[in-house]
Amino acid sequence: MPLKGPLDIIFCRNVIIYFDKATQAKLFARVAGLQNSGALLFLGHSETLHGVSDGWSLIGKTVYRKKSA
Repeated sequence: MPLKGPLDIIFCRNVIIYFDKATQAKLFARVAGLQNSGALLFLGHSETLHGVSDGWSLIGKTVYRKKSA
């Protein structure tokens, strides 16, 4: 990824629905390195990190907070 962190907020809405679970897991393993603890991640209404990554906690319907490393 050409992005450099740390980023406070990442919007990844309606993107991960097009990837299989293995690809989603790889994506969020990389995204995790771009955010500090407490940073926010926004997904689409039909998307979830359940079964993909445990690096974030759900704090709203589509909003996740990065857990402490």
